[in-house]
Amino acid sequence: MKNTSKNRSEAESRSVSEAAAVLGVSVPTVKRMVAEGRLEAYRTPGNHLRIQTESIESLRDGQRTRPRPVREASPVLQNRRERLEELTLEAQEHRARRELEKLSAEEQEEAHRREAAAEARGEEAAQRQAEIELERDRLEFEKAQEEARREEQQAQEEHRRAAERELATFRCRWREKAAEALTAYQYRWLSATQSKEILEGLEAEIERRQPLEESRMAVIIARSLEALVQPFRAARDAQERRQKLTTEALWRLPLSATEAERVKATAAIRDALARFDCSAEESEMRVAAQEAVLPFRQGIERRQLDAKLLDWAIHQLPWHRTDRDEARIRRECSEIFADLPLDVTEAEGKDAVEPTVREASEEIKQRQAEKERQTRKVNLIQQGVAEVSCYLLQLRRNQEIAAEDYLDSEFTADLAEAVRRVLEADLTGDETTSEVRKLCREIIDGELQ
Repeated sequence: MKNTSKNRSEAESRSVSEAAAVLGVSVPTVKRMVAEGRLEAYRTPGNHLRIQTESIESLRDGQRTRPRPVREASPVLQNRRERLEELTLEAQEHRARRELEKLSAEEQEEAHRREAAAEARGEEAAQRQAEIELERDRLEFEKAQEEARREEQQAQEEHRRAAERELATFRCRWREKAAEALTAYQYRWLSATQSKEILEGLEAEIERRQPLEESRMAVIIARSLEALVQPFRAARDAQERRQKLTTEALWRLPLSATEAERVKATAAIRDALARFDCSAEESEMRVAAQEAVLPFRQGIERRQLDAKLLDWAIHQLPWHRTDRDEARIRRECSEIFADLPLDVTEAEGKDAVEPTVREASEEIKQRQAEKERQTRKVNLIQQGVAEVSCYLLQLRRNQEIAAEDYLDSEFTADLAEAVRRVLEADLTGDETTSEVRKLCREIIDGELQ
């Protein structure tokens, strides 16, 4: 039975070498065809590759190639091959039994291990359940304690809130009474800032008190209010006295004092009076205020003197002075005044600026004389140019020039231009009209020659 099956299997399949012989290709080519799926094959229990005969024939018919004749194996070789395959199958069966026994042992060991793990898990679950029960008891105990503590805290909180409400009502009531006391007639002179500061002091005093002191609060508020107002009252009295002394000192300034000077003098007086405390004598403070305003008064008087001297210096200049001349005198006199002592007299001031005024007056006179000379020169040149036509007419009447020359406007213009150039170069402005007329005729004669 076994041989019959084996023979049928061999008839239906071939080895790799047999398939290579039938197809006329090499053994590696057959293996590649099997790998590519072009030939159907299987492996024996001995791990030998067998090729399906139908697949070989199909491939051979498809390629239409005739196989080369292959020599059949000998019967001895065939028997040895079959025996080898039987031994291989028996060895594989033996290995399979050993693998099965090994797997069975491993399964039993795994079952024992699972049983032990299940027992350990059971014990662990029991222990965990006991721990959970213990933790539940502990939590219930702590919850009871927490509940008792919460109830105690709530009672304390209610007591504290009641005390706070009572304290807040007490403080609110006396804050209102303190604000009402601050609005009395004798405190109306306080500023908003001072009233706010005093009210904050009263509120701070009220914050330090408790409802147990309810019966004494009216006296406490009155005394605290008077103590807080006292510094402001003293400061007000001192300020009024300083303001009075400042006003008296400012009366000593001249009427020409500017607003800026009055502001600076006021600041100086305040600085001087700030060195005195509230207990200082008023006479001492008055002297200090007058000393503080003295430099400003001297400065104003000196400014008035400087202005008076400057007006005098400007009026000493000639009447044809210019704004530039006045600006120069103002600048130079200001420099001179800056070097003079503060207590200089009017006569000393005039003596100091008189040389400058005299020098400026001389320069103005010289400039005016030069200006008048230039004006006369221009007039003489115009007269000389006008003399050209008169002299040419005289020459024409004396027949010293031709009528064509006399009527030639270009010729007349050239003579007039020549006369103008010579007169502009030679005249100084001090010449007389007759001298210019004579010079003009000499120029024309020279041009005609």
